Amino acid sequence: MLVASAMVAPVVAGTRPAASGNVDAVDEADSVEQAQAAAPDVVVRPVTLRFPNERSSAERTLTVGNVGDATLTVRSVVVVGPDRSSFDTGFDGPVTLDPGERLNVSVSFAGGDGRPRFATVHVMSDDPDEPQRNVWLTNTRTVADVSPSRVLATKTLVNASVRNAEANTTQSLNLSWPLTRDDRFAIDALSFTPERDGNVTLSVATNESRFADVPAFALADGTESAGYLRVRHSIANENVRNVTVRFRVRRDVLAGNETDPEDVALYRHVNGTWTELPTRVVGAGDTHHFFEARAPGLSDFATGVKQARFRITDAVVTVTRIRTDEGTEVFVRVRNVGGADGTYAVALLLGDEVVDRRELSIAPNGSRQATFERSFGEPGTYEVFVNERFVGTVTVESAATTAAAAAPSETTEAGAADTGESVPGFGFPAAGLAVLAVASLLAARRRG
Repeated sequence: MLVASAMVAPVVAGTRPAASGNVDAVDEADSVEQAQAAAPDVVVRPVTLRFPNERSSAERTLTVGNVGDATLTVRSVVVVGPDRSSFDTGFDGPVTLDPGERLNVSVSFAGGDGRPRFATVHVMSDDPDEPQRNVWLTNTRTVADVSPSRVLATKTLVNASVRNAEANTTQSLNLSWPLTRDDRFAIDALSFTPERDGNVTLSVATNESRFADVPAFALADGTESAGYLRVRHSIANENVRNVTVRFRVRRDVLAGNETDPEDVALYRHVNGTWTELPTRVVGAGDTHHFFEARAPGLSDFATGVKQARFRITDAVVTVTRIRTDEGTEVFVRVRNVGGADGTYAVALLLGDEVVDRRELSIAPNGSRQATFERSFGEPGTYEVFVNERFVGTVTVESAATTAAAAAPSETTEAGAADTGESVPGFGFPAAGLAVLAVASLLAARRRG
């Protein structure tokens, strides 16, 4: 249900002081000044809508008013947060409000199983100072207030307070603001479960560069940071559990690194170490990818974009001296030392010329081998490279020249013919034995 009613603010009558000189010029200057100063000013009441903690449905009303001196456009009134399906609004906009007008918007609660429910209404308008106003929705006695205190070029600071937080009841805070929605990295929501009743205050800061007192985000696999998150908290980490961070990373950050959304993870800094947290992709928009990560506590965080990084671990030429009618092989082994899947282009070069190419898809910590078969049509000495790496030198000789050098000479052939025509058994060894036999016979006759 949507009800709009007009409330005309009283106009205080007054008299303009007498002006000297050019009255028309003064009136024109006043008109320009008033036109520049005129602006809408949104007000939303109440800041919290409580519903009964029952299974039956219920309905509440929030009021959106324009207390400025120019027309206000209420663009949308939407419910966000993990329990948004339990609430609904009757807003059908956009709606314009003249100065002094107000709009009543019905917000309904569907009821359910009686468990605690939390959500936030975002009232979006063209108010130049506060384009987003939040209304907390719950069926508990917990009240949350979230407001940005500082938005800079690369840093956003949001203060949040939760009053009457109930033990073992998950608290969900929406931290998304118009001024941060185009950021390289931004936080959308933070939820946690306190183990004690009481009040909780949080200071949530995001920054594109690391905070000064946090060690550099330097991982062995080359993962790069897309942004940093710091959560200061009044509740001790031993009294909190089920911390969930919903965040976004701009699409062009991943496109520039040729990285898939599945290669993004949130890391938590504890005791000098960055530890990867369970992270999953929950959606994608026109400008950002959306993620959710679970952490054991609150502290400093970094968004890591994993990279594929490659290293040629071995490259060798199998034969370095060949003929023009022969070939050789070049073996190359590549390892992915990064944290993401990737494809590596391996190029075979002879001198400065690329003569062959392979593409190897390699998983993190995996390796693959490429084999290049290469023959050479011209004699010469060739320097072999794989990408920028020198592998070796191949010397190529003419096949015709090599064959001629290996052929027998005419003298050798003639000698071989003479040897072939000799009588078998009468070579040098046989002649020697004959001489010894004659000498032995003569010696025997003399003794006789």
